[in-house]
Amino acid sequence: METGGRRTAQTGLRDLVASLPVGRRLPGERDLASRFGVARATLRAAVETLVAEGLLDRRPSSGTYVAARSLVRSLGLTSFTQDMASRGLVAGTVVLSYRTTAAGGALATALRVVVGEPVVTFSRLRSGDGTPMAVETSWLPRRYIPRLREAELQGSLYELLSTRHGITLGGAHVTIEPVLPEPRARDLLEIGPVQACLLVRMVHQDVRGRVVMVASSLYRGDRYHLQADVSGAAFALRPEARQPTHHPREGARR
Repeated sequence: METGGRRTAQTGLRDLVASLPVGRRLPGERDLASRFGVARATLRAAVETLVAEGLLDRRPSSGTYVAARSLVRSLGLTSFTQDMASRGLVAGTVVLSYRTTAAGGALATALRVVVGEPVVTFSRLRSGDGTPMAVETSWLPRRYIPRLREAELQGSLYELLSTRHGITLGGAHVTIEPVLPEPRARDLLEIGPVQACLLVRMVHQDVRGRVVMVASSLYRGDRYHLQADVSGAAFALRPEARQPTHHPREGARR
């Protein structure tokens, strides 16, 4: 249960964070507790709340810093490279793996290919201005991208598919869920063991209706949030139930 002291500390911390630039180190715990008039244990709990929300970044043996603001990613067919450029950040890529494998049952079903068909799969660490943002893994039928090479994967995959391989994406089915990443992903994203991430799975179709790619992207929960525009469904208005015109007799059971 949130106490009045913790609410006071959280409000004070939020105001302080809003007034400071990204990367600024916060004053020490004792100073902040004194400033907000709360116990140090209460102050620590408030700090942990803001760390979990992505407003503060706690660095072991260094201190607590104002975290970089989270990025908004609209759900649509925009690439990571485009997202970064639209925010004035330079997108970076490290190719973690690249290989050709045979499609197993589940993957073959998702890609609408026969079991055993050659599939190219690769994983990439994506960053913005040097800060790790996401780990992306993609699977594509080899027959659609026979000339794809690992050296081509440093930039936008969507642009690469369009300009080099003649694949124009037409849409995607998207599922999103919060997850706690495995240790390997945590290390790559430089996050702690309790930092949640957003796992975004996309099944891409081209303009001809072919499934050309399945992708799984793990976004840092403290650096990203997703948004989508939705439209209201058409509801058929039903006539209200007709009200009874008589009144119950005095003393009747209701």
